[in-house]
Amino acid sequence: MRARLRRLARALLFPETVKYRLLRLLTAVLVLGAVGSTALLVSYDKVHRVPAELQARSVPAVQDAVAFRTALLAADEQAHQSYVNGLMDTVGPGERYRQQSGAADQALSRLSDRQIEGDDGRRVVEVLNVLHKAYQDAVYEAAYYRGAENRPMREQKLREAEVVLGRDLTGIVPRLTELQRDQLASIEDETDVSAAEKAGWIAAESALLLLALVLVLAWRVLWRSCGRLFSGWLAVALVLVGVLGAVPLAATYDTQEKLDAVHTALVRVDRTEEQNRIDDGAATVRDTIASTSAAARALPWVAAGCGVAVVCAAGGLLWRLYDDYGRD
Repeated sequence: MRARLRRLARALLFPETVKYRLLRLLTAVLVLGAVGSTALLVSYDKVHRVPAELQARSVPAVQDAVAFRTALLAADEQAHQSYVNGLMDTVGPGERYRQQSGAADQALSRLSDRQIEGDDGRRVVEVLNVLHKAYQDAVYEAAYYRGAENRPMREQKLREAEVVLGRDLTGIVPRLTELQRDQLASIEDETDVSAAEKAGWIAAESALLLLALVLVLAWRVLWRSCGRLFSGWLAVALVLVGVLGAVPLAATYDTQEKLDAVHTALVRVDRTEEQNRIDDGAATVRDTIASTSAAARALPWVAAGCGVAVVCAAGGLLWRLYDDYGRD
């Protein structure tokens, strides 16, 4: 009795006629197509949106911090050279000091607009502005005390400038170093593949693989039960599913490699004080980000491919249902 009831329930819920097998396959195609397309498009867009975001804000913020540090240390070196060479009595800290100090002001101003550390970063930049002003005032006050009789006051002001510049934890350089470290950590988080992104790609590739298997099963049903050895709709859908499973993943892998290269180049820029290396690193970052633009522009084509694949797969099954069973 139980066996008969089970057979009856199975016959009602899962009828074995060709028509209902095609209907189940059609349902699977629609569900897997929707899941796979959504996961693929979201995952693809998530990765290929990062280069533009880096170029717009994160990379300039790192470069501004490096420019500020480089100009500040160059200005400090010029001030000391003027003092050691005895030129401070006549020309003050010197024209080159003024140029480098102005460059540091400009870089710090840009950094205040483009820093990427939120409220914490904003507070650090505000403190850096105050400290940099105090450093400049101390240097110009040192230049104000001229002559041998004022030498102790001049040296005192220069020492004050050095304390403002390099005092542990609270000086300009330690605070700037901490800010730069936080910036690079943020960029590393931005360029790394998160667990959610990995899960998205696993979901997308799994859904596309299952969709390909469903299409193969549908083709087998049409061949063995309907005598249809070839279905152009399913053939196009199967090819597109294969392309969608391989090409976007390969493009994303390439973009991720380039994002890692960008982070590595920014670390090198952040750790050097040689202008030539800074310029070379900036050029490398710029060229690497530019090379990802083609993959980023391909998102509409990926979306179109997903749509065409689902339409072809569902259309092929619907056409067979209509043509063979439309009168039922």
